[in-house]
Amino acid sequence: MSDSGTGKELVLTSPSEVTRRSKPSLIEVKGRYLSSDGRFHPTLAAQYIEEKGMKKWVGVADLSRVFTAANTIPGKKRVRKNMSRVFTEMLQRGHFLLYSTGGNGRIESVKVLDITMEEDRQAALPQLERMKRRRQLSEERYQDALCLIKHAEDARKA
Repeated sequence: MSDSGTGKELVLTSPSEVTRRSKPSLIEVKGRYLSSDGRFHPTLAAQYIEEKGMKKWVGVADLSRVFTAANTIPGKKRVRKNMSRVFTEMLQRGHFLLYSTGGNGRIESVKVLDITMEEDRQAALPQLERMKRRRQLSEERYQDALCLIKHAEDARKA
C-alpha cells in the first residue's frame, strides 16, 4: 500500500509488533526525582509524598520541580489544581493528606497525617470540615477520611 500524497510505501505492523507504552514512574536523575514523562500523575505524586512527606512537609515548589522540572508559577498552579486528586489517591492508600495554606488560602505544602503529633491531629478535622464546606469532597470521601482519622486516633489511644 502506498501513500497517495508522497508515493512512499506504507508499512503496517501487526498488533503484536506494536510497542506498549510504559507506565509513568518517578526516576532519579542527579539526586532529584522527576516524572518519567514530565506530566503530573496523582498516583506518582502520592508515591512521592509517601516517601518524602511522612515526617516532614513537602512544599508545592518541590512537587512542581518533580512534575514540571521547574519551580515556576504555572507549575505550582498545576500542582495545586490537582491536589484534590492526590488527596483522593492518598485516602485510597489509607493515608490522610494534610494541607498547609498560606495567608491567601493557597496550598503551600502537604504532609501525611502523623497521629502521634498533636499539631497534626488538631489540623486534620478542621481541614476536613473546610473541604466539606467548600464541596471539595463527596459524602463518601468525607466519611472515608473521617473514619481514617477516628481509627488513627483510636489506635493511638490504645
